Amino acid sequence: MPSRSFLIAAFLVILGTAYAAYWHIMADRLEQGIERWAEEQRDHGLQAGWTDIVIDGFPLRLRARFAAPRLIQREGSLPWSWQADSLTLEAQPWQLTRIGFTGDGPQTARLAGQQIAFDRLEGTVRLDGRGRIREADATAFRLALAPDAGTGMGAGMGGATADRLRLAMRLPEEPPRRHTDPGLFVEADIGGLVVASRQKLPVEGPASLSIRASAMGALPQPPDRQTLAAWRDDGGTLEIERLTLDWAPLDLRASGTLALDEALQPIGALTTEISGHGPLLQKLVTMGWVRQQDARIAGVAFGLLEKPGAEGRPVLKAPVTVQDGYLYIGPARLAPLPRIAWN
Repeated sequence: MPSRSFLIAAFLVILGTAYAAYWHIMADRLEQGIERWAEEQRDHGLQAGWTDIVIDGFPLRLRARFAAPRLIQREGSLPWSWQADSLTLEAQPWQLTRIGFTGDGPQTARLAGQQIAFDRLEGTVRLDGRGRIREADATAFRLALAPDAGTGMGAGMGGATADRLRLAMRLPEEPPRRHTDPGLFVEADIGGLVVASRQKLPVEGPASLSIRASAMGALPQPPDRQTLAAWRDDGGTLEIERLTLDWAPLDLRASGTLALDEALQPIGALTTEISGHGPLLQKLVTMGWVRQQDARIAGVAFGLLEKPGAEGRPVLKAPVTVQDGYLYIGPARLAPLPRIAWN
């Protein structure tokens, strides 16, 4: 009769052989699935390519390494592209719905007439049972933004740099049925932002910006004039849970609701706490961005709404509204807003 030690060893050999076979089967399916996904994306106008792909990571990882990966979306109202030296996708063989990704080396993205270069990209995505992305969280490091000379767009804008940019999104498991149901949750954080403007700004960097928000109702797909109008008419709104901006001398905390008016321009109301508003207003007047008459009215309104804050700085607790193309703090009209031109 075989000894107990022999039986245990035999069982481990069988188990190891079975796992190795499972790993290689999954590795083969992974490579086939990536190729099939790339082919399917062409039907949606997205070109996905690379010069080489290597599958490794045995025994505890399934890892796909791409050389010179690229994504190009030329169709739709907002064309974009991304390319890098390398990209690595990684998952545990027993949890294939959660995938980590890392892009090392110089990378370039183009969007809305802007070119964004960065040194590193890392994050995770979570898939549902049908292979659709339900959650994504990505962070890019050491970014530099500039007008894209290849398109001729954004020529009137200056460049900018940032230490990091994090973008996250989450889709509900089921599509929203009512305009009060969230259709998309988004979160964005940017730190170490420095703007290189061709004209003097009333604020000084580095700055940091953070936002947490939910788009309510069925999302407009694609986001053009027709789908945005339908989303608006169905009661779609952007619910801002938290918005923070630290950009000297301004320190702003806000929450509220934004929507679109009949001309598809933003309207809404926010509850805010602002400090540094006095020095900022004076700078806006000096630079000619705000009329002296409007500044006087705003100064009176600010004085009525101010309360003592930390370190003796006055804090302005006031409603901020966006309507008719202008930004209002309380009853005071502060400044015009740029008009959005939708395709």
